[in-house]
Amino acid sequence: MFAEDIVQHYQEFLNNRRAMRPEHEYVDVTVEEWAEFEEHFDKRKVELGNCSRPYGSPCQHEHACIRCPMLQVNPKILPRLAEIEKDLLLRRKRAEDEQWLGEIEGIDMTLTFVRTKQADAARLAHRPPVSLGIPTTRPQPGA
Repeated sequence: MFAEDIVQHYQEFLNNRRAMRPEHEYVDVTVEEWAEFEEHFDKRKVELGNCSRPYGSPCQHEHACIRCPMLQVNPKILPRLAEIEKDLLLRRKRAEDEQWLGEIEGIDMTLTFVRTKQADAARLAHRPPVSLGIPTTRPQPGA
């Protein structure tokens, strides 16, 4: 689910870019290319939602998704985020008892990310979906 203004600006960008390039530079996607493209997005589905990193880019955060700004949390997973927050608070208490200062610092950082993700997901739960339209194929030259 994307914000409507982002979709609108991206579509305007594409239309402007296409208007500047000759039609013959646009070729149809092969079956293999399309399969690779779909696989990219299938692999972006994670426990908490979807990874929105760009097509063809690897995960640079070693799958530490809760801290990753590219993670888009599914609002349906808010109860799971509450469980993660509760676990982190218990771990923080233990770290305080053991005086593990580095652990406390790391947990505090993760708690900040968890709470930000919770707020983002709650906002998304109240945003209506945006229609992206149905893709169409371009007519073939000479057809």
